[in-house]
Amino acid sequence: MRNESELPGFGATLMGAAVLALAVTLAGGCGDDPEIIDDPPGNDGGQDIPDGGTDGGVQPPPDTAFAAVRFNTNGTLDTSFGSGGVTLVDVGPGTASARETLWSAARDSTDRIVLFGHSKGTDRLDVDRVVVRLSASGAVDTAFGTNGFSTLNLSNLGDNARNGIVQPDGKIVSSGYTSQPTGVGTQASNRVVLTRLNDDGKADTTFGSKGVVNSMPLQPADPLNTEWGMAEAYAVGHQTQSGKYVTTGYGRTAPSGQVDLVSFRYTSAGQLDTSWGTNGTFLLDVVGDNDRGRNLVVLPDDRVFMVGSGTPGAQNVDAMVLMLTVDGARDTTFSTDGYKLFSFGRPEEAFFGAAVSPAGDRVAAAGYLTGGGQDDDALLLLLPVGGGSGTDFVQPVPISESANDRFWAVAFDSAGKAYAAGYLTEGGDNRMIVARFNADGTRDTTFGTGGVATHNVVQAGLEEMARAVIIQSDGKVVIAGTVEKK
Repeated sequence: MRNESELPGFGATLMGAAVLALAVTLAGGCGDDPEIIDDPPGNDGGQDIPDGGTDGGVQPPPDTAFAAVRFNTNGTLDTSFGSGGVTLVDVGPGTASARETLWSAARDSTDRIVLFGHSKGTDRLDVDRVVVRLSASGAVDTAFGTNGFSTLNLSNLGDNARNGIVQPDGKIVSSGYTSQPTGVGTQASNRVVLTRLNDDGKADTTFGSKGVVNSMPLQPADPLNTEWGMAEAYAVGHQTQSGKYVTTGYGRTAPSGQVDLVSFRYTSAGQLDTSWGTNGTFLLDVVGDNDRGRNLVVLPDDRVFMVGSGTPGAQNVDAMVLMLTVDGARDTTFSTDGYKLFSFGRPEEAFFGAAVSPAGDRVAAAGYLTGGGQDDDALLLLLPVGGGSGTDFVQPVPISESANDRFWAVAFDSAGKAYAAGYLTEGGDNRMIVARFNADGTRDTTFGTGGVATHNVVQAGLEEMARAVIIQSDGKVVIAGTVEKK
């Protein structure tokens, strides 16, 4: 059993524009295009697992686009979607350091598709948050925001968009973080940034400040210490029974050093909720090394299932899942410590996708293994929860035995089958993939070829990966991600 600790008493929050006097602009319209590969170096005191498309030290392509691809229920390409089965959304021209990057996608009650990502700021090199909505059939919904786009510019600072959700009432919430000045010399610190849009793509001004929550709950332990720590929100979830928002990510109370998985909860109006965890913060430190939250889903009973990675030993990052109670305590009915670590003998293993079944009785996580002189392999977890039937399934599920393949996202259909999406590298070319799995973790060979559907949006492209998978109400499968522009 591994040791851990929770943060003893940090919970104060500083809200948005009122503190840093940021000129927050939330408006529809196209930006241009950027990308920050996972996390900017030096921001978190730890080495992130590299993103797809940059393996082998290859310089990322200078310009990319959002892409959505739809498959029929049998895994064949649905050519009635978009243009021949594919929708490309070009937010604008990019540079090698600032490009369009899609991080997640969600669907609303009418099967419209919402894309979450970031793009190069107009006439600038920093990154702006972008939300795009497509119709159920893949056309850009020009009634949303301005011509289908809603863009957030935080005072010309680089904003790192991450995952987002669509609530049952149609409101759209996105998560992420932005490095901002602390007011002490040249020091800057990552802060949690959440946004909420109304169904029409305009800022919901009842949330935070002008639709934006800009928060730094992890203040220094010493009140006289002016050196700030950092906090990031990789994902946000909505507790439907309370109407509150829960985040997962990672952070620390010092300017440098190791990071811990951190989670905060905010009220429906965007205020830090101090009843969550300890004074508004849940913190998980496995054994004093880097631990990270990457994604989450909220169960029907408002418990929160989080996925990411933990570090039980030097140079050994393990995949991790965590269950929290409705108020941010470790759920010991899930496991003795509330979390589980999984090791498969590789130096870096992590989950990035999370899902809960429609019945709320099973959860899923998707990710990958990398390092150790071997090719990257996809990783899948399926667990019964809350009295659900079935056995635990947690193991690598490589799409190729000789090439790199990774999963980034996972979803359930109405029948309880799991879909995991990501990419496969063959002959130096990445292609989007989605695989369908039975409840016991075996591939459903009635889908695609041997249980896997692939599509090459860009031939011989260095950058092409799916980061999201959505199952529409008719069972059709949409995957979305980032591709190199032709």
